[in-house]
Amino acid sequence: MTNRIQIGVIFIIINLSFGYLLYPNLVYTLAKTAHWEVVLCQAFLQLLLIWIYFKGLSFFPEKDVIDIYLKMGRWFSFIFLTPLIINLVTLFALNIRLHTEVIISIFLPRTPYWSIMILLFVISIYTAVKGLGTILRSSVIIFLIVILLVVLNIFTSVVNFDVHNVTPSWSLPHKFLFNIKFLYLIGFSSFLFLGFISPNTKLKFRHLIVPWVSVTLFFLTVAYIPLFIFGQEAVVTLTNPFLEAMDSIDISWFSFNRQAIFFGVSLVGLVILTNAVLLWMIGQIIQKMIKRQKEELSYWLIAISMIAVILSILIPNKSLIEKYFLWSIGVQAFFMLVIPFTIFIYGFLAKRGVFGYEK
Repeated sequence: MTNRIQIGVIFIIINLSFGYLLYPNLVYTLAKTAHWEVVLCQAFLQLLLIWIYFKGLSFFPEKDVIDIYLKMGRWFSFIFLTPLIINLVTLFALNIRLHTEVIISIFLPRTPYWSIMILLFVISIYTAVKGLGTILRSSVIIFLIVILLVVLNIFTSVVNFDVHNVTPSWSLPHKFLFNIKFLYLIGFSSFLFLGFISPNTKLKFRHLIVPWVSVTLFFLTVAYIPLFIFGQEAVVTLTNPFLEAMDSIDISWFSFNRQAIFFGVSLVGLVILTNAVLLWMIGQIIQKMIKRQKEELSYWLIAISMIAVILSILIPNKSLIEKYFLWSIGVQAFFMLVIPFTIFIYGFLAKRGVFGYEK
């Protein structure tokens, strides 16, 4: 029971980490009104993919997603999972660099960004190497801290709301569904790690309903707080709408007169745990594909991630970082669509003995 709650917490944290920064910009690009439709369509598509994912995994009760792909064939799994490893490494490095840029802009303007990146890298790699147990235990502590800061952000932002900036509306037809940028939104739906967790946790689809509802409400909040404060015409011109919305709030009555400080503190915890999960996923794939010992695997993880971080440091400006990050999220969206369907179809056919295998 405890493990299931912790897994749900990790699901929320990873979505928070990816959703804070670029998610609102994509929503504003996809719709000029009725932004809630974009958020809810993405949320229900996420729920559908999770259901397909779990249904496919249920055909193989004693196996995780890597075991299932290995059963399809070692060469097939190598060809398919190697690009996934590359993209996870890329996502890890760009996630650190992107969050570092925001953290520096909030409260460390004179600090070299590479020093913060190294600190975040060291903590993330240490947590990942210690294993899933450490990640699960850390998630509860980080969640309790972050959720308080998130709630504080939401409630204090109400003072700057202008209800005239947002009007209830319904937009038909939903043209954004056929926009390539909607695919990027699917990439923010971070659920693939659920298939990497040991089947012994007995995690079921119904256990994720509450975390999914929480994430959906969070995405709606992230999208609508800047809209209520600035309006549609203004938010499309902002680089980080949610950050600038937080920075516009006057809380001089509090000991910290910039609410963005709380936003920055929450980002630190989110990026550390999210990157630890990404590295742990990479380690699980490498360990099962090339059968490395845990000690040797740690060196592989450190070497691969260090190379990726060094390359991300060399990216000259923030606009390029965001561009490459969205590309990586787009590739991740491809895997989020393909993996659930391939697992489901393979499991469905295997159950009927097409491959001479049942359960």
